[in-house]
Amino acid sequence: MIRAFVLLLGIAVGSAADFKILRNLDYVGDGNPRQMLDLYLPVDRTEDEQSPVLVWIHGGAWAKGSKDSPRLALQVAEERSCAIVSINYRLTDEAQWPSQLHDCKAAVRWIRANAKKYKLNSKRIVLWGASAGGHLVSMMGATQDREFYDGALGKHVGVSTQVAGIVNFFGPTDLSVMNQQGSKMDHDGPQSPEGKLLGGRVSNRVSKAKEASPYHQVNKLAPPFMTVHGTDDPLVPFEQGRALDHKLDELGVLSILITVQNGKHGGGFGPSVASEVRSFLECYLFGQKKALTDKVVEARF
Repeated sequence: MIRAFVLLLGIAVGSAADFKILRNLDYVGDGNPRQMLDLYLPVDRTEDEQSPVLVWIHGGAWAKGSKDSPRLALQVAEERSCAIVSINYRLTDEAQWPSQLHDCKAAVRWIRANAKKYKLNSKRIVLWGASAGGHLVSMMGATQDREFYDGALGKHVGVSTQVAGIVNFFGPTDLSVMNQQGSKMDHDGPQSPEGKLLGGRVSNRVSKAKEASPYHQVNKLAPPFMTVHGTDDPLVPFEQGRALDHKLDELGVLSILITVQNGKHGGGFGPSVASEVRSFLECYLFGQKKALTDKVVEARF
């Protein structure tokens, strides 16, 4: 068991939640460590209680990072009891797009297929990711139950990949235009994060870049979204988050944009951000009714 304490992206939360942790569960069945997940089960739930599931997908430019520290997701356990799933996915030194998305979809199918075994509420699965993880959760929300994107990994092909909500922390949403939006890094070259993901210079792979972009793939069947993005993000331009929010609004999908004024790539995300995310999760993870609106919050460093 663990007793959680969160200190990440400027959000500090003490938690009294205890978990039983089941590590390295193989959601594909091939023994690949990059296709395994950790399952955190609350120990204080009743015998018949089914836990809602918060899925954490790590960042790292699709090239690094791991499931080992879902610290930001653990903050939810401060006030409410839920299960947490933190997943690995194949990185770009092993596989190119859409392998990363296929891995994440297979993990959701595994969760739903094993819901009874682990007493999970398969109707209340919310995905949360930051940076590259934000991109992946947004793609999952944009493409749920679309065969082209679902892939055929694991033992549970055909199981629904629908989820109840998406929390996107500063993830890329349109890979085809990132270099035109004022970023301080190159997003086009073959050695850029996006170039490694797509297999070469992005400007030579515009069609593939759009296939990998939530902005171009989302439709009116998408689940509710919350996007949190800093206006001064030097890596993923703020316009990436704002454009996806506008597209979702046009489609009639519930979309909440939390603008962190002067916020960086996660830097300056203080208690106001934590409060807004908690409100979204209260609605779509725990089933409470709350009024949610777009907000502008000041960065806290």
